[in-house]
Amino acid sequence: MVELIVLVLAILCIYLIFKYMGLKKEIMSCQDQIEYIQENNSSMRISSSVRYKPLLKIIKLFETQREDNKSLYVKHLHQEETIKELISNISHDIRTPLTSIQGYVEMLESANRDEQVQYIDIITKRLNDMEIMLDSFFLYTKLQTQNKPFILEKQPVYPLLCDVLLSYYPQLSKIGLEPKIVCEDENLEGYINADQMKRIFQNLLMNVIRYGSMPFQIELYRKEKDLACVFSNAIKGEHIEVEHIFDRFYQADHSRGNNGSGLGMAIVKDLCEKMNIIIEAKIECGIISFVMIIRG
Repeated sequence: MVELIVLVLAILCIYLIFKYMGLKKEIMSCQDQIEYIQENNSSMRISSSVRYKPLLKIIKLFETQREDNKSLYVKHLHQEETIKELISNISHDIRTPLTSIQGYVEMLESANRDEQVQYIDIITKRLNDMEIMLDSFFLYTKLQTQNKPFILEKQPVYPLLCDVLLSYYPQLSKIGLEPKIVCEDENLEGYINADQMKRIFQNLLMNVIRYGSMPFQIELYRKEKDLACVFSNAIKGEHIEVEHIFDRFYQADHSRGNNGSGLGMAIVKDLCEKMNIIIEAKIECGIISFVMIIRG
């Protein structure tokens, strides 16, 4: 009986030694594969012939981490290309007002008093255009590189809209744009970030000022559990490719002479996405509408 027990234990020890040696060999193989992948930046996947769960879990974790790192790298490259494109385009856009300012500054030297006042007014407007362009550029760049989510709070949207409309009233009034406000309840609430919601309203209003005409209407109403906000206005005449209106640098007339950066609506789209707001643009019978669905 003792001999049998010794024999069984001996066989068991031999079996465990072979299992240990096989596992050690497989771990060394995985180590070699990892070193090869790192040294050659290879996309090869780690393989293992041993069905040892802890080892398989380690391999799975490694592959998951590698995929995450790859995604981050691709995202980083995309951000770099975006920033390069932004710098290139904004440099092109700024050159026009800068050239204009330089010309009027030179003309100031030989101008009479009335002409000087006129030229200074033009220079001031060009500088304001540049400030808007640069502000859009820095905001868009920040949105592309910032991963921190906005803090959303449930609050009324109508007061924010009124604040922005009031600040833009002189510009709207000057060009004869009188918005019709249709709001079924001034206390309608949605989950938003107040500062970023104001930025959305500002960019939508600037879009109307640059490209729109009467009739101009803003609606706020309950849509099931959510809140709908609709900006709609007549189009001045430019051909608008509505499917591209949220693209970077898209401008209705495809020119750089309208003092816009082409980033305004791209910023609106990005801000909406970061606040879980659904936005779409549509054109019907010469009226363009921007429809936002805000989570209520």
